[in-house]
Amino acid sequence: MPPPLPPLATRLAPLLLLLAAGACAPSDLRDDTPGRAQAFPPVYNQTVIPGGGERRTWSQIQAEQSRADSKPATAAQSRQADERQMRRDPDSTDQPPPKRRRGSSSSPPDPAALPQPPRPIPVPPPPSSQSATDAFKRDLIRPEVDRMRTDDAMGRLDPLGQRDLMRRENDLRQFGDPLAR
Repeated sequence: MPPPLPPLATRLAPLLLLLAAGACAPSDLRDDTPGRAQAFPPVYNQTVIPGGGERRTWSQIQAEQSRADSKPATAAQSRQADERQMRRDPDSTDQPPPKRRRGSSSSPPDPAALPQPPRPIPVPPPPSSQSATDAFKRDLIRPEVDRMRTDDAMGRLDPLGQRDLMRRENDLRQFGDPLAR
């Protein structure tokens, strides 16, 4: 027989005790925008209250720090102005001291004497492939023109063939054939 289960109140007592302790604990972190759904509330919207003291927002803390940082700077500036006043002679005028030139006292060197960067060597243009193309076309046309000339000399060419021969000879001349008529 299994042991009897403890009553429900004895099982829930530790849970109720923890819940009551959590509800009574002081809250150190307060959300400045309650009721608004936020996945991760931004830091500047939360106020840390150490020991429940004065409540200040992050922007107030930053403003106080910037005021504290600017005060020493203005005090230092006023001290420097006072020291300048004390250093001044009572009989001197309010003219600023003459400005000193910076750098060497010699004149700048002559630009022609300075070493010049090397000038680029001009590269010749790439060789033209036009002459190679013309020679290739001449080699293709010349055997056909030679055959047509032989046929014309024997009287075997009709007028249309003679016209084609004249066109091919003209093409050879355009491609620079020295043997063209």
